[in-house]
Amino acid sequence: MNENSNRNWIWGVFFIVCAVLVILNGFGILNLAKFLWKILFTLFFLMVYAECKKKNDVSGKVICLAILFVMWRNVIGLGFISLGSIIISVILLLIGLSFLNKPEHPNMGKEEVLIDENTDNIVHLKGAFNTSSHYLRGQSVESVYLTPSFCSMSVYFDQLGLQKEEIDVILDCGFCDLKLYIPKKWGVRNEAKTLFGSIQTQGMALPQNEHVIVLKGEVNFASVHIIRI
Repeated sequence: MNENSNRNWIWGVFFIVCAVLVILNGFGILNLAKFLWKILFTLFFLMVYAECKKKNDVSGKVICLAILFVMWRNVIGLGFISLGSIIISVILLLIGLSFLNKPEHPNMGKEEVLIDENTDNIVHLKGAFNTSSHYLRGQSVESVYLTPSFCSMSVYFDQLGLQKEEIDVILDCGFCDLKLYIPKKWGVRNEAKTLFGSIQTQGMALPQNEHVIVLKGEVNFASVHIIRI
């Protein structure tokens, strides 16, 4: 029996059990409001936990266990623990596990240099717990989505050929250091929101701007440096 067959068997049993519980509720054996749906959701998250365990997805297992704990904490006599405390504990636990489970490899600690050839209008770049440099290339890029967290990321725009006057850079930055390298002929318009973060521009722009980089999104507990080259 292959992996897909195992998965189908698990989900098949899950829905059969759900059907049986609904029938029992119809006969008045179970109380739908207080018991049935809690069992259904418990079975669902147990199945998800099994899938995460098979894939060695530590974050998925932690989240599933946290949800099950929230659902049953009153039953096991731990109802005094607030939902906010549980959420904060899970977030801190996930951050700690991400450091502990970071794979070791010969290039660990070195900067990752990537040349991104783009034929699409939209570019997505992500980074987490690493140091990377991205050299963007293309003739039709209109929007760039940057999602760095707990990392250092550098993005070079000087090799892009833009068809439009403006290029949107949508930021979703958290606990990171982001550097954007742009040509001196480009202008900057900042529409991004910051929360305990900063956006700084370095270098003088030329009087005539060929293009404008428009910053959007959010910068939280992070620093963004726009450097003209």
